[in-house]
Amino acid sequence: MTSSGSPTTTAASRPLPAPDRAPGGRPAYPGTEGVGRVHPLIRRRRALMREAQEPRPIGYDDLRVETVLQAAKLMAASAITAPKSGGQLFLRGSPLFMETVIVHDKATRRRLAAWMRTRGRERKEQIWFRDAAVAEAVDAVLFVGLKDWYPPVYDCGACGYATCAEFLEATKALRDASEPFEFKGPQCNLRDIDLGIAVGSAAKTASLLGVDCRCQTRVAVAARKLGLIQADVAVALSLSMTHKSVGFDRRMPEVDFGAPDPDPNAPASTHTLPIGAEGGEREGGRHRQQRVTDIRHRQT
Repeated sequence: MTSSGSPTTTAASRPLPAPDRAPGGRPAYPGTEGVGRVHPLIRRRRALMREAQEPRPIGYDDLRVETVLQAAKLMAASAITAPKSGGQLFLRGSPLFMETVIVHDKATRRRLAAWMRTRGRERKEQIWFRDAAVAEAVDAVLFVGLKDWYPPVYDCGACGYATCAEFLEATKALRDASEPFEFKGPQCNLRDIDLGIAVGSAAKTASLLGVDCRCQTRVAVAARKLGLIQADVAVALSLSMTHKSVGFDRRMPEVDFGAPDPDPNAPASTHTLPIGAEGGEREGGRHRQQRVTDIRHRQT
């Protein structure tokens, strides 16, 4: 207190000066001089919001792969939920017998194509080379196949046996011996029908989504032999999003079966039977194959 009775004012007790205020009562920030003096972060956020609201074209490359992969997943769902014999997809806790696998990376598709070209040389068939080119050109491939299947126990006789139990018992050795073939069999006829319905459902989904689809078995053979799928029998649905479907209107290529493959990583052999017979040319890029019993007889 001073002698006059008024309080003493010290430096510590003096009030701080009020900050400069921008129009509207907002505090001014360093470097924000000008109209409104808005904080830089706020200005940046507003600019980003304006950019997001402005219409802009969708890049084809940005849209292509993501769209095809989303379509492939929906197609897999259609295959899994498609009608099955007896309404059975699971039985007493058994696993799903309809296998679905999606392949889209270029390296894996090149492996598929190289295997198919080698197989085409073994079978002396141009059609394998044609389908190999498609495997490299598409955006993705959905494989749908029968894996660890079990019969619906209809005892229908379509397989030639009176009961499902007789069929499984009588054909087990034959299925085991068919491992060197492109597909393994024999299969339950009703399960083969189920596979066809599942593939058709998946292809229909592709059509509804506007994605080009081509059903192929040779690509599925390559995937099975390369270990990409475990199914005994399968179908590949090759998917693409182009102005013209790459899976149709394909010409049969001219092939020199004795020429080496352009891919240095292509397998020398597929270890798959059968193989082409001499002088067995057929129409449509196909070739008559040697009887496996004759091949095995010569080997012994």
